Amino acid sequence: MTNTNHPMNSLLQTQDVGSTLWWEHIQKIGTPLLQPNVSDQDCLATFLWKDSAGPNSNIEAVYIDLYSKTPHPTKQLTCFSHIKGTDVWYWETSLPKDWLGSYFLMPASKEQTPPDNKDPQAIRQWWIKLMGISAQADALNPIPPHSNGNNISLSAISLKNGKQDNTQRNAKEIQQAPTHTSLWHSEILNNSRRIWLHKTGTNTKNNLPVVLLFDGQYWATQMPICSDLNTLTATGELPPALYVFIDSINSSSRYQELGCNTDFWEAIEQELLPWVSTQFLITDDPHKTIVTGQSLGGLCAVYGALKRPHRFACAISQSGSFWWPNVDSTPGQGELIQELIAQGKCSTPIRFVIAAGCYEQDMLEVSKVMTNTLKNTGHHVRFEEFRGGHDWLCWRQSLLQSLSFAFST
Repeated sequence: MTNTNHPMNSLLQTQDVGSTLWWEHIQKIGTPLLQPNVSDQDCLATFLWKDSAGPNSNIEAVYIDLYSKTPHPTKQLTCFSHIKGTDVWYWETSLPKDWLGSYFLMPASKEQTPPDNKDPQAIRQWWIKLMGISAQADALNPIPPHSNGNNISLSAISLKNGKQDNTQRNAKEIQQAPTHTSLWHSEILNNSRRIWLHKTGTNTKNNLPVVLLFDGQYWATQMPICSDLNTLTATGELPPALYVFIDSINSSSRYQELGCNTDFWEAIEQELLPWVSTQFLITDDPHKTIVTGQSLGGLCAVYGALKRPHRFACAISQSGSFWWPNVDSTPGQGELIQELIAQGKCSTPIRFVIAAGCYEQDMLEVSKVMTNTLKNTGHHVRFEEFRGGHDWLCWRQSLLQSLSFAFST
């Protein structure tokens, strides 16, 4: 995964590498640099970082986190190489020609190098601290950056036939904002959060199906999907519905609430939905109430449907954290899976769409285990393996497809 000392991309082998004209050319074509690889299925991707401090720089290393490609930093750090005598840092890897994913770059000074001991917890704490200081989007990537939700800017790679798909460039700018934004205060949870409500279609008389989306700040503001929902509704692929985007507040609240929390679901059923119903005509039919989530939110969606099938009878989980509560557990040993096995056949079958990315490794495996467990206990399950990894960019298209399937059945 780490570089050799000899770049493979021809642009890094020229005599003027690092010159003003050279960087101007790189800025014009954008990064990552792409060229055919040995394999017909892959391409060589070259990532660059320019050290603006020049000869007086104290940069000791430049790290990259390419989601679902580079190893977890507690296992192996992925570093750029430096071309001596220049301000050019680079890293090269092979990517499938249809790769879709996010990444960030993270330069580190001599005072910011990792701890000498290789303790995973120490490495994890160092990495998180350094992310807050120097993690950054790729300034040479032509696609506008997006956020990971923790104030870290990410860059996107969207390849088609081994070429960067720059139609993504203005995608965020043309997205429509949600219909309505409110602040919901929960007495049960003793907190307040933003809620975005978006109504599709022209129905004003009938009670609307409801879709609850956890980590709603992504889909409402950071990676908006309202325009896509409008389009799919207009073409008949989705019915008119009300979409409820639920903010996760912050990382600590998110972990507490989305990790199989009965109070959270009581607040949704007893407080949030009645509050929403004062503003829009919504259904109380559990089969037309869909809950959706990604990662920990995917676990939460499945948990809520299983615990409250009288109100939520359809759940979409993308890359669900079914390892919970122990991230190092063997796939299948998660608490919810074990509880399902112990309970045996269900009395109220629920519809599930379980999706995971082909590059997710353990998450893909545990999603398949959950799928089989749900089927074996009598539930209706559709499993989807999408091309991608544990990444909001990949979840976006998969979510729209999963919604279409959920509504169609």
